[in-house]
Amino acid sequence: GEYYPADLIDLPVQTPSGSLVGRIVAVDNFGAGDVIEVERPGGRTFMAPMRPEAVPDWTAERLILAEEYVQV
Repeated sequence: GEYYPADLIDLPVQTPSGSLVGRIVAVDNFGAGDVIEVERPGGRTFMAPMRPEAVPDWTAERLILAEEYVQV
């Protein structure tokens, strides 16, 4: 899967079970691959790697984030 980082901004993030996690507010690359920044409801943010084990699937409508990468 190829993507433009700008296409991920504002994409809803869900767990594999369908629970809403938040939305993507930034995509950064610190040299070892892309990292998404997810804003949770209430404004707190966390980062997760944009790697197949963390993001098993995404479409133009939503991004699935594996449970073990979701931070409270």
